[in-house]
Amino acid sequence: MLSWQAKGEHLGGERIFLPGQKKQLYSANPREVIDMAGVCKLSITETTEELKNLLTEQKTASGFQKIQALYLFKICHVKTVKELAMTIGVNRITVQRWLRKYRSEGLEGLLETKHSGGRKPAIPPLARASLAMRLSDPQKGFKSYGEIQEWLQQEYSIDASYKAVYATVRYQLKGKLTKV
Repeated sequence: MLSWQAKGEHLGGERIFLPGQKKQLYSANPREVIDMAGVCKLSITETTEELKNLLTEQKTASGFQKIQALYLFKICHVKTVKELAMTIGVNRITVQRWLRKYRSEGLEGLLETKHSGGRKPAIPPLARASLAMRLSDPQKGFKSYGEIQEWLQQEYSIDASYKAVYATVRYQLKGKLTKV
């Protein structure tokens, strides 16, 4: 466990450092000395109660760890990034990346998850929007998925498979074919 001690002259309850003398952290092990550069200077705007509530609301493990990191700094349970990383069980660089993100983008940026792009849709958004409008109009609707395939080919030069058209209409657009 690290203790906050400084090497310097002690006068009336306050440490005085001579020029060139470093402020240092001393641990229980006398050989382990950590520069004060390891101490994180972070201003957390959320209260401890807000952070506790956010901890319970997190649905992902990474979101929980990120909020836990802020909470541990807020209650002064940990003082250094290294100590925090060891407590949470992640790499020090990961914690530094989280804190940098929190400083620049706030809590929303910290909790934002990136989604991989994945495969491009067989029917692009513009064609999908006009297909949705056409499906919602009973006068201009389609009688079959094959008819939708032909329409996409004529209007947008899209060669979509029957399966792609069916999945898009049925599951993504929640559309129905018009009855004969």
